Amino acid sequence: MRYSCKTSVEYDLELHHKLKEKYIAELTLRSDYKNVLLKKSNSHKGTTYYRVKYPGDNDYSYISREKQQEIDCIREFAFYSKALEVVERNIEAMESFLGIYRRTNAENINELLKGVYTLPPSSKVLTDCAEAERWLAQRNKEKSSYPVFDPEGLTVTAFDGTKVRSRAEAMHYEGFYIYGIPAVFEYPFTINGEVYHPDFTVLDTFIMMDKILEHLGNWYHDNAFKRDHYRTDAYHRWDEYGTIGFYPEHNLLLTFPLLNNKLDMQSICRKIAMLASPPPDPDTIDLLRHL
Repeated sequence: MRYSCKTSVEYDLELHHKLKEKYIAELTLRSDYKNVLLKKSNSHKGTTYYRVKYPGDNDYSYISREKQQEIDCIREFAFYSKALEVVERNIEAMESFLGIYRRTNAENINELLKGVYTLPPSSKVLTDCAEAERWLAQRNKEKSSYPVFDPEGLTVTAFDGTKVRSRAEAMHYEGFYIYGIPAVFEYPFTINGEVYHPDFTVLDTFIMMDKILEHLGNWYHDNAFKRDHYRTDAYHRWDEYGTIGFYPEHNLLLTFPLLNNKLDMQSICRKIAMLASPPPDPDTIDLLRHL
């Protein structure tokens, strides 16, 4: 079962309600000591205890050292009172959280975005395009005819349950969904007798062109040997992709981490947004040429 934040909070809330019942019961047993403050005075003869009714009562009542049970009850009432305050604050916070909780699945996120954020009409992907739907169905059907590549490496679950290999890939996948870009994770390409599985194969619906997107998560690995091996392997794949018509920054899109090898969310979002934008019109291209 996948971890659920809501389930966890509901479980804690139930425990807090049980604690509240317990603390109220303990306070009821010691109700005679409500609003009683315990004072103590230290001297060479030892510690002397007094009880004081408050507020506004300065009449100290001496408690002999032999009355340890009464002393303990006053202390326990004060403890359970404070514990009950903490539990009630926690219950209020958890009930408030559950009152506004929405599961972080794609449908809920997309629904919340409506009315707050929408893409301009000119840059919306044609998600209702029948040809795009046929493309996606065909690519998924073709992928299913191959055995799953390295299933042990599929350790990250994307928002819709799809298994991917890293958080970065999950974020790419969610971006494709939000922008309505048809995408297939690790669609297999057979090149010169060898099967390659680029991270994503997507459809640019404005020009109906297949494109590959690869995230180079270890491009800046701090281990020089691993970094060099990773880059050499990437260069080899790009050469192979070129033999079947995929070229860097034309229809082979690349995303990179930051120099410290951490996620670069701005770069990822920009690259995905490019796929959701139509190509420039001839007038714009002509203007850019004269800048």
